[in-house]
Amino acid sequence: MKKIRTAALILALALALSGCENTKIVLTTGLAGDELFRIGEVSCLLPEALVYLCNQKNRYENTYGIEMWDYEIGDETMEEYLKSQVVSQLAQVKSMVYLAGQQGVELSEENAALAAEAAAEYYTSLGEEEIERLGVDQELIQGMYEDYCLAREAYEQITEDVAVEISDDEARIIEIQQIYVLEESLVYELKARLDEGEDFESLASNYSKSSKITLTIARGDMDEEYEEIAFSLDNDEVSEVFASGEGYYILKCTSTYLEEESEENKEKVAQQQRTTRFQEIYAELMADTLSEFHDALWENVVFVDYDSVTTDSFFEVYETWFGG
Repeated sequence: MKKIRTAALILALALALSGCENTKIVLTTGLAGDELFRIGEVSCLLPEALVYLCNQKNRYENTYGIEMWDYEIGDETMEEYLKSQVVSQLAQVKSMVYLAGQQGVELSEENAALAAEAAAEYYTSLGEEEIERLGVDQELIQGMYEDYCLAREAYEQITEDVAVEISDDEARIIEIQQIYVLEESLVYELKARLDEGEDFESLASNYSKSSKITLTIARGDMDEEYEEIAFSLDNDEVSEVFASGEGYYILKCTSTYLEEESEENKEKVAQQQRTTRFQEIYAELMADTLSEFHDALWENVVFVDYDSVTTDSFFEVYETWFGG
């Protein structure tokens, strides 16, 4: 299924979190009447979830038509699937809001002002019946936009505070050529022909079963043995034969260091390390955080009750004011 691009999905933190699986989740009716779930001291109200749900529901329908809800994904109906996705997205945001509070991260004045402007724009786009069915006011919408911003600010600030040093070798991108065949006898025949001076690329073109002859790789792209051999080669050096999976490889290094690609990869590797550190901070905090979920409240939400709600611009407004 095609995924709808929303602000929640483009935040880097969405790559660092997996919902609230690190928290202690309790199904409860001990929450306030319109409180869908709570993470620590941070609550998510039913009207917030309805805004998410109806906006995404309508965006799907505008693309695929209302008949899409007749289909199933595994054991779930499409309606159940979207409802679970909405709770997951909201849980990511709310857990980040909780983390921000624990880490002392506050929303900037600039983003608070933008959230107010965005809320005014979105709220005025709603009809009276939509406002009534969703149970929202402008203040609640503003709070939702503020949560989005605070989640992003918390992630950025926490990861920026993580100092990382990446060596040239860690970030090194190399270029290699490869021959991959399934028969042991053939690979040793080809190795002998290479040792006699035949052209590597020509033999690869004629015999290799791999879809690519020339490729660039970074550390972590290939399996351990392949990587160890590839990164140990000098320029124009050909490897010995080695087995991997169901076949056999011979490698040739055509460049031990692609400068431009390696510099770009250095920031990528640094970001991966910052994200790993963020995950550690997040997991440590959330492991001792109680989450409560009002399951019955959410089960009672059915799409047919919101047919009169046609709004679909909540996420678009966010991206307009805060950038995609």
